[in-house]
Amino acid sequence: MIEKIRAEKPALRRAAYLGAALLAVVLVVSLIWAEDLRFTHSAGNMEAVARTLGEGVELRDQSIGSLSFEFVRRENAMVYFYRGKDRGGNGYGYVWSPASRPGDVRHVEGPWYEFRDDAHQ
Repeated sequence: MIEKIRAEKPALRRAAYLGAALLAVVLVVSLIWAEDLRFTHSAGNMEAVARTLGEGVELRDQSIGSLSFEFVRRENAMVYFYRGKDRGGNGYGYVWSPASRPGDVRHVEGPWYEFRDDAHQ
């Protein structure tokens, strides 16, 4: 009987580790989807801000739609919506650029791009 219990412990431990790993993956995927959904919900309001913001103007601590931004700034006909820093210390956010694709960005949709760097702080 004792040998059977000892044999079951490693199996239970492996099942617990597998369950924890699966939960971590689900949480990460949920957070990524949540950001995408918040962006989709907020894009119209963000575009309204982008169209009315003057060149060189910066807004601080803004909540637009379902997203919060440390700042929103127009530079060279592009509007940067700076969300903050990720765990690696890199800045990230969105760029509204209807005229051209900015460098070093990922296209999201239409005139929207996502950046992840410290260049826009």
